[in-house]
Parts: sequence; C-alpha cells; structure tokens
Amino acid sequence: MFGAEVLSRHGWDRAFVTVLDEATAEDALALLVHAAGAPLDEGWAARRVLADAGPNTGKTEDAEACASRDGYVYLVGSQFGKKRGPLAAKRSWIARVREESLVDGEPADLEVVRLRFGLHRAINDALADVELLPVGALGQQAYVDASIAIGRQKAKRWDGTIHPTDHPVNIEAAEFRANGRLLLGLRYPVSADGHPLLVELDNVDELFDDPNAVPRCGNVWVLGDAGSVEAPAGLRGLDTRGGDHFDAVIGDLDASGKSATVLADHPEGALAASEHVRFELPTDTAGGVVSTKVIHHFGDIRRVEGVAVDHDGHAHYVIDEEGHVALRNLVFD
Repeated sequence: MFGAEVLSRHGWDRAFVTVLDEATAEDALALLVHAAGAPLDEGWAARRVLADAGPNTGKTEDAEACASRDGYVYLVGSQFGKKRGPLAAKRSWIARVREESLVDGEPADLEVVRLRFGLHRAINDALADVELLPVGALGQQAYVDASIAIGRQKAKRWDGTIHPTDHPVNIEAAEFRANGRLLLGLRYPVSADGHPLLVELDNVDELFDDPNAVPRCGNVWVLGDAGSVEAPAGLRGLDTRGGDHFDAVIGDLDASGKSATVLADHPEGALAASEHVRFELPTDTAGGVVSTKVIHHFGDIRRVEGVAVDHDGHAHYVIDEEGHVALRNLVFD
C-alpha cells in the first residue's frame, strides 16, 4: 500500500497494514513487511506501530478491520460484544491515522471517534428491509435485552440507541469503494438464506470533521452465491484491486469451542469453510444481490481473517492461529 519511495527507503518490496483483534485502537496497528529480493515465502517480518490516541487512550476495544484512502488508514471496531454478551460501547468506534506516520518511527497520532452504538443503529436501519437470520433466544437476551437494560439502568449517553428488534452487529472487514464510501463486511448478521452482507457507510470523513455527526448507512449488498441455510457464512476480510473490484474472505459466524452465543442459537453457523472469493459492485445500483467467483478454498484451515492482493497478483492471507498471527501466500498462474 505504500509508494515505491517508502518501500525502497526501508528495503521492502511489499508492506501491508493490519490490525490485531481484541486490542485497543492505539495497540492494534502492525505492519507486515517483505524484504526486497527475498523469495515470497521468506523474508517477512511483523512490526508493531506505536500510536497515541490522546484522550481516548484505553477507551476502545476489539479492533477488527482497516482500510486506506487518500493518505489515511482507517480502523473499525467490531461494534459487537464478548462471546456471551452484552454489546460493548467500547467496541463502537472508528479511527484514522496518516499513512506516513506508520513508518516514521515516532508514535502515530490516532484520531478516534467513539460512536456509542451510532454505527450499530445506522446498520440496523439499513438492514430493515433485508430478511435476516433471526436472532436466537439466547442472543436476544444476552446481546439486545441486556444491553438495553444496562443503558437504561446506568443512564448511559447511548440509552435508546439499541432497539428491542435490533440484530447484534459484528464487523470484521472494511474497504473503500471508488466513490469514497466505506464498505463494511459483516460477520454477523447474515441473510435468512445464510449469505454474507456488506453495508456502505456514507459519511466516514464527516464523523471526524463534525463532532455532532452521526453515522449514515445506505446500500446493502448480499453475496448471493456464498454461504447457505445449512452453513451460513459471514465476511472475514476485504481488499480492493481498484475501483469497485473486491477480494474477500468468507467463513463461519463465530469460533467454535468458545461458548459463543451466536453458535448456541445457530450451531450451523460453525460449519462454513473459509474461502477467498471475488466480486464486483455495480455503480448504478443502490444495493442488491451480487455474484462471486471462488478463488481459493482453505480446506481445514478455518481462521483466515484477512486478505490482500499485491501488484503482482499474489494473494496474502492473515491467519489467526493459536498464540500468534501467521501470514500465508498464494501465487496465481
């Protein structure tokens, strides 16, 4: 993602930004860099990026996605909650940092907007006309009802933002469209037929420029041939090859074996395999169903959480293995 001059200065030929999930915004940033001239399956290193969130230090949780545009890298919190709920206001945020500050060796200044479930509200409103996989009884109690009760009992500023008919929202992927809207990939919810959903955030920069701005979401896209009723699939990662052409990783709705409430309500949500797919969004349509092309099936590898396709067409994947994050590479003919 960095220009040739930055890569050359550091002795790299590839460099990607990633975020470490479950971390605060200021602790989430890392670079995955490749030494110039090294074989593609060697020469990789991970570099943590120090960041300063100012007054918002320690007030965020669970970074899950990042995307770059116009010299900034944007980070997005999951907007979700722990495996057994409730929804967490500390996970409701978006942040941005200048790309150039990620490689200058000094702590990067991180702008953080705490959304207090504003994005949860905007996404649920955008999904109002989409038939969704129903919230189960446990999810309703643990995520929706419990969060509403906390907001009311503790007189939170966000009280009233979560509605009884809402779905919990778990964002795990993000990328920009050509028109500047931020495309958000949802791991949950999914359509009633088990297909992954993407929702466009229309006013991402306004959230940083106007302290009174609230998120506005518009177009909703359904990957209509990915996932199924028997094995519903959500988004795990997104990347753009320019314009409105996207690569995505899809997979299960939550990690099995960790007492996830989503899977307690929907055991079939653990069945979808991880796949790399490609799709294109039309520029003259306000949302709808789009088709995908399967690029790679990961077989028994389940926890694929990121994808990037470089200038040579090589695909790189971030895999969350127990105790560490692994990077894998795939060379296409």
